[in-house]
Amino acid sequence: MDLIRIIAVFSVLSVHFFLNTNFYQMEIDSSFFYYLAIVGRTLFMICVPLFMILTGYLMSNKTLSKKYYKGITKTLIVYFLLSFVAWLFRVYHMEQDIDLWQFVCGTLNCSIIEYSWYMEMYFGFFLMIPFLNLIYNGLKNKKEKVVLLVTFLSLTSLPSLINDIVNILPDYWIMTYPVTYYFIGAFIREFGVKIKKRYIFLTFVICLFAFGGFNFYRSCGQNFEWGSYCNWFGFENIIDTVLVFAFINNLNLEKLPLFVKKCLGKISNLALGIFLSSYIFDRIFYPYLNSNFEYFWTKSKYYFIIVPCIFICSMILSWIINFFAKIIISIFGTLFKKIFKKHS
Repeated sequence: MDLIRIIAVFSVLSVHFFLNTNFYQMEIDSSFFYYLAIVGRTLFMICVPLFMILTGYLMSNKTLSKKYYKGITKTLIVYFLLSFVAWLFRVYHMEQDIDLWQFVCGTLNCSIIEYSWYMEMYFGFFLMIPFLNLIYNGLKNKKEKVVLLVTFLSLTSLPSLINDIVNILPDYWIMTYPVTYYFIGAFIREFGVKIKKRYIFLTFVICLFAFGGFNFYRSCGQNFEWGSYCNWFGFENIIDTVLVFAFINNLNLEKLPLFVKKCLGKISNLALGIFLSSYIFDRIFYPYLNSNFEYFWTKSKYYFIIVPCIFICSMILSWIINFFAKIIISIFGTLFKKIFKKHS
């Protein structure tokens, strides 16, 4: 699970490379380079869906309780601290006029950090999880749970497959796709994926290059076409993400050295902070890259420098924020204990 979380957050930073290097404003020609670029973009789009499936996998047994709601404490503190840092960065580095009231509003509505739309989704998700679990765990058997998955896939993903050919399916419920991914994670947790790893991997490679080829075909001669089929809820990302999750989940990592496991655990624990912190370092690194290189094909050569650098810098800031979050939690925890002890 740590490895999946790390791959997911690195994929987030990678897909942002396309966003921040103006890839979507470039005309896609018929060269092999752009085909590979679109295959790469197709690969990295598994980032957010991986997080959502992982949430379902890890939290499908959570129940309605005080302990459950306390579990959001650290996430909230990390988010608020990073929002404050982002506010200072936008005011003093980007020279934006954002006063204290706008900062408060931007933090509460998840807009002060450009990438915090995910937090807007997750906070609502967190509130729904105990009730989603009542639905999933209340079903009697595997057959009923398969029907549940098919129902949500039909509502959120099937339109992206059919409507591109002929627009005949309603797509009102497509934005409930996080619930679809959540139930997929819960299903995998309970029943697993009983397919050999090599077949999962082979299927994924075939799908990746086929979907990349389709996206290349649709975009050739114009700007990249961000159709529903390659969106977060699109059938491409559903298939690719499930295959990647199943493959990694079936890996036997018990033989890894203890030091490596601890490192994976530490980095995984910083994933949320890395995700949010990357906004700051994207605004530092990419303006420099874009000012020195005009075309995407020249910028792409620096992917292996820019993205790892942003990852490392974001990880360091995330570690600092998590350090202060632990202190805040410890202080308030001690205060509450003293208050309750005094009143009791």
